[in-house]
Amino acid sequence: MKYISSLALVVLVCMTADCAYAAEGHGLPWGNFALRMLNLFIFLGILWYAGGKLVKGFLAKHQAQVKEELDTAKELKQKAEKNLADAEEKLRSVEGECAKLLEEGRKQAEAIKTAIISDAQKQAERIIEQAKLAAEQDVKSEVQKIKAQMADEIVAAMEKEIASRLDKNGHNALIEKSLSKVVFS
Repeated sequence: MKYISSLALVVLVCMTADCAYAAEGHGLPWGNFALRMLNLFIFLGILWYAGGKLVKGFLAKHQAQVKEELDTAKELKQKAEKNLADAEEKLRSVEGECAKLLEEGRKQAEAIKTAIISDAQKQAERIIEQAKLAAEQDVKSEVQKIKAQMADEIVAAMEKEIASRLDKNGHNALIEKSLSKVVFS
């Protein structure tokens, strides 16, 4: 309708221009012009009648398709935002869990460190105690060796002393004296 009124306006303007041209003495074949206009209107009407439904159908389908694609895009966007929010929440929970695990690992490492240090101290104390016992045993053993050596040296020295004081006769007299005491007793 909008186009028809625009077309009528154009025809009216052309007619007035032709009337002015005809008034000057030039004649315009109005019958030919009217037939051409009628032919144009018929042609446009046929195009409108034959192709209008197809164009309207195509545009309606395209509009419906675009609307459907927009709706799908909105749904996808909402799903993506929801997935993003879920992923961010999971990330936060994973970060929190990692922090907890890290703290727990530090505590366990401290407990293990304390246990290792405690065991090392106990082993050091045992080693020191064993070293003391070994040293005491070594001292006792050396004292025993020294006592035995001193006893052997004293016996050897006494034997020399006695042997130097007694000669062969003195030795026999000592034996007889010892025997007489044994016999008389």
